[in-house]
Amino acid sequence: MKKNSVFLLSIVYCLLFTTSSCKYSNEYQTVNANNKFSISVPSWMKEDKALKEGADFQYANHFRNMYAIGETISKTDLKQSNAEIMNGNLSRLRKSMTNAVVSDSVDVTVGRLKGPRVEMYGKMSNENIYFSEVLFEGQKNIYHLSIWTRGENRKLHFKEDINKIIASFKEI
Repeated sequence: MKKNSVFLLSIVYCLLFTTSSCKYSNEYQTVNANNKFSISVPSWMKEDKALKEGADFQYANHFRNMYAIGETISKTDLKQSNAEIMNGNLSRLRKSMTNAVVSDSVDVTVGRLKGPRVEMYGKMSNENIYFSEVLFEGQKNIYHLSIWTRGENRKLHFKEDINKIIASFKEI
């Protein structure tokens, strides 16, 4: 009887240890994106250079299906207005999605930077994808952030993280 109790307790201990080690930290790390901007991401997101070629900032967590990229567009090379840049980004997303819908569009201010934030969702490969697109106008550059996740439940679950990532943006 004593052996069964010890065995049962050891199983319970192992289960508790295993489930506690699967938790993610709530800490954020600040990332310097090629000395162009800095941004904070949850420590459970890691650099992933395969998200978009040439993007200054590329972080992901494939297990949680959360992704973020940041690009810099030099104002001296700019041949489009900010509205045309955002419309071009949204147009490319629409082409890769079925039933694409812009669900929200607001102006945001982070520090001294201002710009539009657009939320869009649709289906890619029969799976719902949610995007949060932001375009900040800085001193010398325009900054495009794109943060996305799969499924409505993840969008709702990561809403606070997405907002914190956007709010942490700083031009260098």
